[in-house]
Amino acid sequence: MAKIVFKWNLFFRILTLFAIAQAAGIYAAYRLLPELEFVQPGRVSDFNFYDLLFLAGFIVIFVLLIKRFRKAGSVFFRVFLALIIFAGAQAFLSIWFGPNISVLITIALIFLFWFFNNVFIQDLIMLLTFAGIGAVLGLSLTPTAVVLILVGFSFYDIIAVYKTKHMIKLAEAMIESRAIFGFVIPGSARGLKERMSKVAPGDQFMILGSGDVILPMLLSASLVRVSMLQSVIVAAFSLLGLLLMHLIFTNQKIRRPMAALPPIAMLTVIGYLVAIFF
Repeated sequence: MAKIVFKWNLFFRILTLFAIAQAAGIYAAYRLLPELEFVQPGRVSDFNFYDLLFLAGFIVIFVLLIKRFRKAGSVFFRVFLALIIFAGAQAFLSIWFGPNISVLITIALIFLFWFFNNVFIQDLIMLLTFAGIGAVLGLSLTPTAVVLILVGFSFYDIIAVYKTKHMIKLAEAMIESRAIFGFVIPGSARGLKERMSKVAPGDQFMILGSGDVILPMLLSASLVRVSMLQSVIVAAFSLLGLLLMHLIFTNQKIRRPMAALPPIAMLTVIGYLVAIFF
């Protein structure tokens, strides 16, 4: 019988970032709910085949352009990520500082991100960004719609990583351009001080993509309208999904990139099914 490998130190670092992000997203959704009370959450019927076809076509064209114009793709990644950081971090920071001051703080964070970035700054800014995006988008969707999104993107993740492999190429391009849209988990505490220019996936660093963090957060945030208890239950099950993902990743016979979303999404959806009985 094969021995199960479990890297406690690495998992603890992943769990800490992931759990704080989920908690921050739920809290942000709770605080932002009065401002977004007038927003009608999107229903399942709002998503159709043509929306998915458009998304798939956009991704294919985007990947082809990145492969053809590598330098232009690098600039695009950096500009796109700056805009995402501005939108997400500003939304989260506005809870405490109001719109004007939060904009100034976010601009300062983007400056740090591009000119003085290390792993600690990367993860801090991603944490604020994920919480803001997850809260706002989650409150704009119904839980049922988010479940369908989780299932759909899980299948997409499997195809993109193992079949077409374009997700791997996309990740490589983002790392090369130093525009990593995700958490960077160092192998040791000293790695938090490492400059992002020296970060590469391997034994020293692991990258957890934005979708693996934000998508389960959407379901927790969408449930804030219904019940805070249900929201917390779903978030707790997403942590179990992270555990399952870690077990699968560390017990690969051959170390290679994996589709991290499916195990996380599966436990998150199970958590939702459990939560609706409360």
